[in-house]
Amino acid sequence: MGKRKTVWLLVFALAFTLYGLHPERAGAASVTITNGTDWLDTAGNPIHANSGNILQVGSTYYLYGEHAVGGKFDSVNVYTSTDLKNWTFSNAILTKDSATELASSKIERPKVIYNASTGQYVLWAHYENGTDYNLGRVAVATSSTPNGKFTYEGSFRPLDYESRDMTVFVDTDGTGYLVTASRKNGGANDTMAIFKMNASYTGIQSFEGWLFENAYREAPAVVKKGNRYYLFTSQAAGWYPNQGAYATATSMTGPWTALTPYGNPSAFGTQIHDIATIQGSSTTSYIYMADRWNPMNLGEHKHIWLPLTLNDANGTASLEWYTTWNIDAATGQITLPALVNHAQGKAASASSTASGSSPSLVNDGNYQTSWVASSNSWPAWWQVDFGAPKTITEVDISWFMYKGSEGYYKYKIEISNDGVNYAALDRTNNLTYGFTTDAVHFTARYVRINMVNAVLWNNPGNWYTPTLHEVKMLGPSNPEATSYSQFVSHNVPDRMIRHANYVARIDANVSPALDAQFRVVPGLASSSGISLESINYPGYFLKRNTSNKIVLEAFANTTAYKGDATFLISPGWADSSKVSLQSFSQPGYYIRHYDYVLQLDTVNASSSTTVKGDATFARMNF
Repeated sequence: MGKRKTVWLLVFALAFTLYGLHPERAGAASVTITNGTDWLDTAGNPIHANSGNILQVGSTYYLYGEHAVGGKFDSVNVYTSTDLKNWTFSNAILTKDSATELASSKIERPKVIYNASTGQYVLWAHYENGTDYNLGRVAVATSSTPNGKFTYEGSFRPLDYESRDMTVFVDTDGTGYLVTASRKNGGANDTMAIFKMNASYTGIQSFEGWLFENAYREAPAVVKKGNRYYLFTSQAAGWYPNQGAYATATSMTGPWTALTPYGNPSAFGTQIHDIATIQGSSTTSYIYMADRWNPMNLGEHKHIWLPLTLNDANGTASLEWYTTWNIDAATGQITLPALVNHAQGKAASASSTASGSSPSLVNDGNYQTSWVASSNSWPAWWQVDFGAPKTITEVDISWFMYKGSEGYYKYKIEISNDGVNYAALDRTNNLTYGFTTDAVHFTARYVRINMVNAVLWNNPGNWYTPTLHEVKMLGPSNPEATSYSQFVSHNVPDRMIRHANYVARIDANVSPALDAQFRVVPGLASSSGISLESINYPGYFLKRNTSNKIVLEAFANTTAYKGDATFLISPGWADSSKVSLQSFSQPGYYIRHYDYVLQLDTVNASSSTTVKGDATFARMNF
């Protein structure tokens, strides 16, 4: 037995280094796009470029976008990059000081296009006064360089039609188009309109037709692939996310197909503003560029970029959520994360089910189907049984939304190995509408989404019925660990490491026995170490706290948590056939027991025999 443990110690670090959970090591030119975070430029400042577009000039990409302060226009900014990841601030190409009518205004959804005939870069944007949305104009500015100061040409209604959310598009024959939310039958934004630009792209030549009459669509974005045009739009729902949809045509002037939904019912909590076409040396890829607004705090803005798939054969478009993904701007090649949705197609159940609904609709891979509870009483729950333990690192939930009376869900992710005892990851502080993505880390068989309540922004009396469109539970294809280990004190052999009231200690005759059982998984901070996940509190790990005590805490997706929950394993200080556990974040400090409570202390060759023994444990059941 002792020899087997010695061999285990020698190969342990190598085994976890080769565990197979490393992200794919892409080439040097491949970069990782991370969604849902605050994007910073190369100087460490926030990227202020909302609702803009990307223009490629040579090997340089120019990212344009608007920055507002206190709800009013401040500047249109441009950033440059060669890899689509690292953006350097270049210039404020248009500011509130560029013209008198910009001093108190709204400039939204700015787009810059290039006119090959005139050699001019032309900026179009939605223009309003600083107080309301009654003007319905476009604004135009020009420059001879992509990042120079633009000359403001003025604002106007195109051929006297109202224009609000808009985009511009240059076709392969050089014709410029304006596509905009307009007014046909009496309601603002009730119908979209298409206009053809003049030769200089600074004005409108002709009205080309109405689109989606009385459908109240906004946020248009156009892309062309081959001979097919794709027009993406959102519903007109203020600052709230909603179901995006697209139509296709073989001519910009139509006819256009009926609208088809894309993504999930909240477009993954985004509103589209452009489609970037990345023409690489080996392939052409398309990036869905969108804004994620917080309706309760519009200054809290996130950039969301996702790979967009355009199907040549049948003229369809599809969009899926990825928290991270990779792109090589030189080749155009996109690399997606190697994660498996372990929930899809597995047995599902719920606290109650309305007639005509089914819990299985939540994990069927279809965002347009949903499970609905049998009544509007709260709380309610939905559960999936993987059939065997699976490691989950991300939980994506597509929530029900009702256009005009949106609600955000207060919920808990409850996790179990036996279907009886559950640990909870508390998300009742959630304020996000439509779509949530939780970074988690647990290995278990059962996961339950406990819907505690929904908060409606315009209705304090919650009339929602608990509903889920889709739940995805992502993780590596193979679980990190399917069994458990116990750790027995070297100095007090009848006692083992356990957690009690979230404090780690050593005890004899542990009850329940699960309190002393841990999954040994690759270190959360480094695969050269290990982390210890509780069997009966899946998603909770042993870690150091600020007082250097060892406690059991729910996983948090922070560098500090991961470091404090990672330990480097080495031959035991008191017995080399056993183990000692050194803190990853506090080198030289080891887990030891003192008055039966676990803490971190310095241990070295000059430490006493007692201290060395207190920091040595026999690992059982592996």
